[in-house]
Order: sequence, then structure tokens, then C-alpha cells
Amino acid sequence: MPDKYRSFYELAGRQYPEDELTYSSLSGLVRKKWVQARIRELPAGTLLDCGCNTGRLAADWRKGLVYGVDIALGALRRGRVLFPRINFIQGDLRRLDFLRAGAIDNAVVIEVLEHLEDPRDFLNGLCRALKNGGRVLITTPGYKRVRPRELSLGILKSYGIASAPDGDHYRHTAYKPSELAALVSDAGFKVLDQGSFEHELRGWVKPLIVLSHGIDIISGRWFPHSRLNILIARVLRQVEVNLFYMLDPFGFSGFLRKAFREGRRTFVLGGK
Repeated sequence: MPDKYRSFYELAGRQYPEDELTYSSLSGLVRKKWVQARIRELPAGTLLDCGCNTGRLAADWRKGLVYGVDIALGALRRGRVLFPRINFIQGDLRRLDFLRAGAIDNAVVIEVLEHLEDPRDFLNGLCRALKNGGRVLITTPGYKRVRPRELSLGILKSYGIASAPDGDHYRHTAYKPSELAALVSDAGFKVLDQGSFEHELRGWVKPLIVLSHGIDIISGRWFPHSRLNILIARVLRQVEVNLFYMLDPFGFSGFLRKAFREGRRTFVLGGK
């Protein structure tokens, strides 16, 4: 039986420049800064980036060897060109038996868990692969009221991705800090820290989100596969970034962190 999950993410890795698009957005820029600061706090040793894409987030690791695992060979090939220090491995995170038990000192799982049908299997395998005393940093989208379960293909269609494992949708859920901490604890890790981040995108971006959703509805009905969607998305991303960096010199980030108790992203730091 064809593995629709693997086929979808391998195709996305070849045709959808996720790394480039994510880290040219305000969300991606804020996330990268936060994640890399937390990575620098990890103890010396090997670092495994799970679902690494091109490996951008782990590329600055200098405390030991760095490995990147992803199911998408296309993304790994781009990563080898961009970040040749990383040891890339094509692997399926649903089955981590290709990793030796107790072989890894540290791991990061950044915006990956929400795509997995059974995150418990993955976390159990990761706990087995980590050494005693090892650390794992996990981030996912957060949510406030109704937990999302999936996303429509949306702009992916403009990159030639016509179908997903569930027809027109693919798995993309979210976790509250307490929910993610419970998953991590059940897998055998000790929860060392938990919380949220990305407060910078709370509140003020709502009009842009509404505008983007409205455009998505129109484009989905009239021109779902058009390259015009890529141009529109690029313009909206740039407007968001420019507005933020115009306001930030006046203490905008600090104000948002005080105004909103929870950020848009959830994190857990675990130890074995």
C-alpha cells in the first residue's frame, strides 16, 4: 500500500521552499531568534535536528557534531549546499529505529510534532535514542479555544502539490503547554521547562490575518493553482515584517510580551 504521508512530504520537499518562505516571514524570524537562543543553552555534545528541512536552525551548533533528519530528500539536498557542516540523514520520524540507543546528547524538534499522527511513538523512540542526561527542545503551534486538526493545501497548490494524505488537507494540530508537557513526560522525559513564545505576533496582526484568509478564500475558488498566490503571500509577509520593525524601536516587543500572557507557540524543554 502506498505511504501517502511519505509521498506528500517528499513531494513538498522537492517543490515547496518551506525554509525560504518561513524564515522570510515575521513568525519565522521571531521563531528562529528564540529557538537559536535556546539551542545555545544546551550542553555540549551531539545535536540531532528532527524534521530539519535544510537544517537552518541547527547550523550554528559548535559544541559537537550536528545531525539533521528529514523525510524529504529534496530539502536535505538543499541543506547540503547551504550548511555543509551538518550530517544529513533521510529518515522517517515515525520510526526512529535507525538511531542507536543512547547515541544522542541533545535533540530539537521544531514545529514537527503537530504533523505526526502518533507523536507518542516518535517521542518514545527519541527518548530511547537520547543519552542519560540528554536534553530535548520541542516547539509546536499553540491554541486558545478550539484545537485545530488539519490545514488545507492552500498555497501549496501554487507550487504544484495537488493533493495531501487526506485529500485537500494535511495534519497540522497544536498543543497547549500542559498538553505538550504531558506527552513529553509520558515518553520518559523529565519536563525541565515549559511555556509559550512568539508574543510579537499577538493582537496587532489580526487585520492582516483576516485579509490573508479572505484572499485565500477568493483564490481557492477562482485561481487555486496560480503563481499569483505566491506573489500575494510574499507582499503580505513583507508588509507584516516592515510594520513590526517600524514599531519595534519604540518598545513594541516588550509591550506585547506584557500585554499577552501566552504567545502563539508552545515549547517544552525535556531531560532524560
